[in-house]
Amino acid sequence: MPVRRSAEARLELRASLLDHARRLIERDGAAALTMRALAAEAGCAVGLPYKVFGGREDIAAELVGTEFRRLRHEFDAWVATAGTGTVGENLARYARLFIEADTPVFRLVGEGGDTAFDSAVGTVAESSGLLESFGSTVADYLAAEKRLGRVAADVDEHAFGFVVTGAVHNLASAGDGYPRPALDTIERYLHAVAARIVT
Repeated sequence: MPVRRSAEARLELRASLLDHARRLIERDGAAALTMRALAAEAGCAVGLPYKVFGGREDIAAELVGTEFRRLRHEFDAWVATAGTGTVGENLARYARLFIEADTPVFRLVGEGGDTAFDSAVGTVAESSGLLESFGSTVADYLAAEKRLGRVAADVDEHAFGFVVTGAVHNLASAGDGYPRPALDTIERYLHAVAARIVT
């Protein structure tokens, strides 16, 4: 008679398989995530991941959903820092949220290699609100600073938000072939931007 796992044991197994999947993606890329590769990574029977997940797209969707919701929460919390510290310090912290984040699951969006996979991951990524927030987070923060009188009233927060977000996102997602400046240099640039818009 097969042994039934307790609810706690199933949750632990699920978390362990997700951790192994995350490491596999980080090391070998999104396309490397297969159920067979996951079983090898976890050192378990090939059929075991299928007892927990319907397929690789389910694993990817859960990883993306969890990570993207976490980042969205961090960005929302960052916007709420308006009025504290300096604008330059806060823009530098926004850059660090992107650049220092350990987010290999970003590779899962659009890189899975098949339509069903990309659709499942894309749906979860969109519903997290993170992708939409890329276009509004910095603008929302600067608008809040304008209301507090710390950013000049004539500053176009959407234009500055677009430029800052684009630059930081590009640095965070660029591969090893792109010469990324040191973090202290990036922070200096953002302090220079802030100096032009504060009151």
